[in-house]
Amino acid sequence: MRRCNGLLFLVFSLLAVHSSQSFASPNSDSTLIAQLNKLANTFGGRIGIAAKNLNTGDTLFVNAHEKFPTASAIKLPIMVECFHQLAAGKISGEQIVALTDSNKWGGSGILQYFSGSAPIKLADAVMLMITLSDNSATNLVIDALGNSHKAKLAAMNNRMLELGLRDTRLLNKVMSWKTKKNSPESLRYGIGVSTPSDMIVLLEKMWRGELVNATVSKQMIDILSRQQYNSMIPHLLPFESTDSLVVAHKTGSVTGVRVDVGLVLSNRVKFAVAIFCDEVRDQRDSEDNLAELAAAKATRLIWNHWTGDSTLDRPNVERVDWYAFPAGEWAKLYLHNSPFPDSSRAQGHTYEGKFYPKHPHYDDSSAVVVMLDGYHQVNGANDLIVHFHGWNNDNLGAMEQFGMVQQLIQSKKNAILVFAQGPYRAADSHGGKMERDGGFKNFVEEILQRLVDERRVPNAAIGRVIVAAHSGGYRPAINAVSSGQLSEKIREVFLFDAFYALYDKFLPWLSSRNENKLRSIYTEHLAGEHKEFMGMLKKQKLAAGKKLSQAKIYLTSTAVCHDCVIDGTFEEWLMESCLDEMAPSK
Repeated sequence: MRRCNGLLFLVFSLLAVHSSQSFASPNSDSTLIAQLNKLANTFGGRIGIAAKNLNTGDTLFVNAHEKFPTASAIKLPIMVECFHQLAAGKISGEQIVALTDSNKWGGSGILQYFSGSAPIKLADAVMLMITLSDNSATNLVIDALGNSHKAKLAAMNNRMLELGLRDTRLLNKVMSWKTKKNSPESLRYGIGVSTPSDMIVLLEKMWRGELVNATVSKQMIDILSRQQYNSMIPHLLPFESTDSLVVAHKTGSVTGVRVDVGLVLSNRVKFAVAIFCDEVRDQRDSEDNLAELAAAKATRLIWNHWTGDSTLDRPNVERVDWYAFPAGEWAKLYLHNSPFPDSSRAQGHTYEGKFYPKHPHYDDSSAVVVMLDGYHQVNGANDLIVHFHGWNNDNLGAMEQFGMVQQLIQSKKNAILVFAQGPYRAADSHGGKMERDGGFKNFVEEILQRLVDERRVPNAAIGRVIVAAHSGGYRPAINAVSSGQLSEKIREVFLFDAFYALYDKFLPWLSSRNENKLRSIYTEHLAGEHKEFMGMLKKQKLAAGKKLSQAKIYLTSTAVCHDCVIDGTFEEWLMESCLDEMAPSK
């Protein structure tokens, strides 16, 4: 479920019309009204709905002037009265309201679980009352509104009458049986009573800045926008495709009652809505509660009516999670142009009698992207290091195992580090899409465009590229250089015990630019391949003359283990690389 938290706020304003009838307003769409009326049949109760399009003034009413139990939605009017008294100087947000064992109440909220006594600021109690619907906090706020129980209730109720809400009343403190009266209203409605039309009057005044003043109204909207219970009004709204969409609302739920009232604002439509469900048979406390789903569907139908949308589904838009660490952040991107999935391994792969099926070995389309604090473009372009992992590994495993992020930090070099996903934990060197013409170019371009979309870089221009590979990652690395259509951008290749075959494909790239560098560190088991390459290189030099002889080629043997060759070497090579240094921290 999408939570609507933060400092953004959405506002609803609805028409203050009072009548004894519950018909749709003349400018309402009859088809929509019929749909809204039918929602009551989905949960076996009754429903009341009021909505107003703030852009056009159109209204939608279904049983909007009938009285309903409010449950915790009455906490919105309580907050309004509290802010009126704060503005008048009768109370202070900094004043302490004492939580004790005697005033902790069950139901919703967290204060009931506090041990012993605790001093709480009134302003914090208001926040808990709205965002977590905390019952103990609610009673602390009510207690601040007057000297006697009668005076506390009267303060809020008289304020509602003054504001034009003739059917909205607080009837008791929350969960307080000692103060509950046996009045007809209290017996019928519990702690509070209201109508959908009353609630939108209150919300419209808040949206217009008419509750106390514009600043205070905005503060209350901000609190409502931090609501943590979002299974009704916000539940089916298209947040993923509407960046400006925010909901500021207050819910209520008890036994057979489900209520949600609030403000919805976006760049597409602005409307206010109040939905009351009563006599609800489904008592499940979950998002699939039928009454809560009916409220969510009603809101989405209203949204669709005023925006032109036609579905109840929320769009399946992929979002990227960024994980922060002391020197930067990383994310796992899922791409169309990653090495896999690919038709070459659609049926899996067998090596030495062991079969590696497509799932999970060849259907992971991810790339891990690491961006350090202080990264900046050079000459308007992005410098990258793209690493291909070896056999029986994966991109997250390579990031964890070889300390390449830490070595990049130590080198103080300025580049985006990418861990490509090759065959996932399989004995296989195949490069998938990297073995196609332009495969590497498509891969890099998509990554940079995603980083533009994520607002991590200003544009997708490709700067200097270093291609790195460990062990079996040699094959996609070599194909990236030879057929990936980015050879003019690739300035260096780092091979960590990854010189198994196809090394003749490096020769055209080495001949193309004097500044190109090939670095390879290898253990004894690849000594023969390096010797063969040196012989091949010698012949090529004689044919190519001076140009190839100036290419910088560094082949280094080592006695360390196969999985130890990256440790320290990556940092050393970065220090000597073409990459710029990070800008000094301010």
